[in-house]
Amino acid sequence: MRLVHNASGTWVRVTDAQLVDRARQLITVVVERTVTTDQLTDLVLRAAEQAERPVGWYPPSLACGRAGSALLHLYAARAGIGTLANAFGHIREAVLSTQMEPLEGHGLFSGTSGLALALADCARDESRFRPSLDRLHERLAEQVLAMELPRSERAVSDLHYDLISGAAGTLAQLSSVPQPTRHIRDAAGGLIAYLMWLAEPAGTPGTAHRWLITPEFYPPVGGYHERYPHGYLNLGFSHGVPGVAAALASAWEAGHRHPGQLAAVDTLTSWIRARHQVDTYGPVWPDGIPVGEDGAELTDRCAHDQFAWCYGSAGVAASLLTVAQATDDGELRAAAVDAFEAALRRSADTRSVSPTLCHGHAGLVMLCQEFAPWSALASENLSRLVTELLDYGDPELPLGFSDQEVSGNFVDDPTLLTGATGVALTLLAAIGGERPSWFRTFLAR
Repeated sequence: MRLVHNASGTWVRVTDAQLVDRARQLITVVVERTVTTDQLTDLVLRAAEQAERPVGWYPPSLACGRAGSALLHLYAARAGIGTLANAFGHIREAVLSTQMEPLEGHGLFSGTSGLALALADCARDESRFRPSLDRLHERLAEQVLAMELPRSERAVSDLHYDLISGAAGTLAQLSSVPQPTRHIRDAAGGLIAYLMWLAEPAGTPGTAHRWLITPEFYPPVGGYHERYPHGYLNLGFSHGVPGVAAALASAWEAGHRHPGQLAAVDTLTSWIRARHQVDTYGPVWPDGIPVGEDGAELTDRCAHDQFAWCYGSAGVAASLLTVAQATDDGELRAAAVDAFEAALRRSADTRSVSPTLCHGHAGLVMLCQEFAPWSALASENLSRLVTELLDYGDPELPLGFSDQEVSGNFVDDPTLLTGATGVALTLLAAIGGERPSWFRTFLAR
């Protein structure tokens, strides 16, 4: 196992002047072409026409709306590219859009949690946003306290508990509130209780774990029924229990502590760690663990790796690092570093299909920067990965970067999750002087 090289966890960034200049040039392209409402409208319509499966633009959304655009312009302004006025214009439009269509969902990527995350970051530079932020957090708490999450085994969807739309993502955001009110603490406590319930042993015959997803809850795309005819256990950071473990640990670190919470974290992380296989590079995780007709886990299938945040070994390793950092677990941190370094070596000869954050190269860059304070290999490879990310760029493209949605189909996507906004934010982080707050969106901390 490679030893960590920097026990202080000091932020690592790209400092090569030529590389920084290349990054700033392409960031500027994305920023300048997403300033106005008219520009964004044209880009959104263009992307919808290009995409085989359009993700949908929703103005208050962090992942696919103007809350995400606000973060791009905010961090660009802090880096001397663009203005804070542009960032504030985007966040105001994101908030105002909820008057026409109130936010019904609480989720981190497209609900109240995500809008609150973006508004909180803007409030660091504009204190006049704080009353609105307080109201938004109280609204979020009301949403959480009013909802009913299923506590029936074999009736749970990943949408109930995951980082994208479920309890884990919302808990991650509530954990970031520096002085939580009683309502916020109650809401966080309710989410913690639900995620702890999820980690308890299942009592229904043929149910491996309470987080089992059965076929009736599969999404309509992706060939899930063919791969998992009897159900499966999701291992992606985005939709699986790695995100749950990370959110529970992050809440503990923030002071939201309940009896049995760390035991639940340990149950989940122990299960995750035990589901890895080993190839010539090191630990490797599959996207999910199928269950047989009798409900038993089928763990003998060969794992393949995705070099992405959403699914694959790098994302799993990052979830373990979040838990280790939140709980100050040195052994788990070393295991997470070992797993990420294996993924990094595995990815060296494989080009990601897309430059984006969710399932592409920007996600790998973000994870590499997260690990760099603890991993010599990650620190050494950061510049290489950033160079490769920049190689996807072309100023002649409408946004400088295009998402390869499916093989051979490129989309000029303006969003944070699957588009050029997320790529530019990643580049800003890579050349920036501190860990950005928006990392919480993807790392739960």
